Amino acid sequence: MLAPTDILRAKTDAELLFFIENPSFYQPELVATAWRELQRRGALPVAPAQASAFAVEEQEAPARRSPWLLIAVALVIATLAAGLWSLNRQQAAATKAAARPSRLSPDSLKLETVAAHPLPTFNIEQIVDAQLASIPAAEKSQAQMLRQFRGLSKRFWTAETQTEYLTDQAHTGQAGSAFADQTLVARETWRGWNKAVVYSYDFGPVMRAQYQRMKLAASSQQHVLSRLPGLLPERRFLTDKELLARDAEVQDWLAGLRKTSPVTGRAYRATVLQMHL
Repeated sequence: MLAPTDILRAKTDAELLFFIENPSFYQPELVATAWRELQRRGALPVAPAQASAFAVEEQEAPARRSPWLLIAVALVIATLAAGLWSLNRQQAAATKAAARPSRLSPDSLKLETVAAHPLPTFNIEQIVDAQLASIPAAEKSQAQMLRQFRGLSKRFWTAETQTEYLTDQAHTGQAGSAFADQTLVARETWRGWNKAVVYSYDFGPVMRAQYQRMKLAASSQQHVLSRLPGLLPERRFLTDKELLARDAEVQDWLAGLRKTSPVTGRAYRATVLQMHL
């Protein structure tokens, strides 16, 4: 079996120095033998007492490190700095390359097809003209009132036709996956009407009566749109008492504006009151 002295003689100065600088990791005899070997080589000109107290000095004065250790730390720091500099250069080059316009391949010119579910459009001008035909000439003779009423009528029927289309889709079982999103579109169209009705208008009696009917229908239709998507499952809207009552009211109000729906072609249902004597 080789003696500790023989084993340590095969070590380099740096390896022997590691034993002395870290005495807590090894047996005291091994540390002392390493010191003696370095002393024999003339690589550690310190007194034996100093070697035994090396661990205490290591903890109390970390600034007094061995030049070997300082050199090793400096090399590690330099290596890390060089690696970080190289990484930054690579990232900068990649960013610069991405910013440069590249040649378009034939595949890059292909357009993705996105499924869309737009609401249909209707001839609003024709609908408005038909409504104005029922207004007396005396009321239409005032240009400002005519212009204001035409603008209100256009906003109303733009939103109303979208709403009637969606409610008809629900009743005929044709409401698709985009139904809820489409109701949001229609509700946004109603906002154009809402912004206009905050003002006061000095209409004649017929215009005023029709304007009132449009206001009532607009209020109910917006409420219907807010509830209808949640009642589509199992067609619960067909038995919802509130929606059924609102539908009857809207039909009656619209019947005072025109006879048939410009969306479905069906006649609006006017409420008929029966008196039993």
